Amino acid sequence: FRALYNTYAFFALYANVDGFTYKEAEIQLEQRPEIDRWVLSKLNSLVKTCDEAYADYESTKAGRAIQEFVVDHLSNWYVRLCRRRFWKGDYTEDKIAAYQTLSTCLETVAKLMCSFSPFYADQLYRDLNFTDKSIHLQDFPKADEALINTDLEEQIEISQRITSLILRIRKLGNIKVRQPLSKVMIPALSDAFANNLKKVEDVIKSEVNIKEIEIFIDRDRD
Repeated sequence: FRALYNTYAFFALYANVDGFTYKEAEIQLEQRPEIDRWVLSKLNSLVKTCDEAYADYESTKAGRAIQEFVVDHLSNWYVRLCRRRFWKGDYTEDKIAAYQTLSTCLETVAKLMCSFSPFYADQLYRDLNFTDKSIHLQDFPKADEALINTDLEEQIEISQRITSLILRIRKLGNIKVRQPLSKVMIPALSDAFANNLKKVEDVIKSEVNIKEIEIFIDRDRD
């Protein structure tokens, strides 16, 4: 709940500053940056997971999936990596795309959680939409398969896992993130993993302050 509230507070602060009205022309998916396409893919995967869990009366499974999305993906990754997009002075198409993406995520999460958190979800929905209409009168979200990109989800998951591991190693070695390191060596157990890693290595280098990533594959591995 804290992560969700802080994410909404971040959105509301800058949306009010920029005068975001929800009436801006919808930025098409292909015109949005990769990180927007990734979080919308994760969001629609979450909708599928929750829909299946509720159908099986597994509300705990749905709740844990929502928590993972809000904390690990929306708050600690998407918002953190996109902060500069919201801070920019000009009201650009990129900034509008960021507002549209984040508001979609927040509203969908509210709808997904309203069955077991009726009051908080209702208030969040009303605050997002400036309305007196209840969230409990809205339709349950439907997953848009066209927005789900499993390859992109896998690539970002790799960057998240490696970033977390490197930061943990830095902490164990008492090496602050502000101190740049020349290189990190990462083993790849398959060509597919190596290819996905190459696509996100710039994100990793930026997050952990490392100048070079060396990927090596053990060709002798059975």
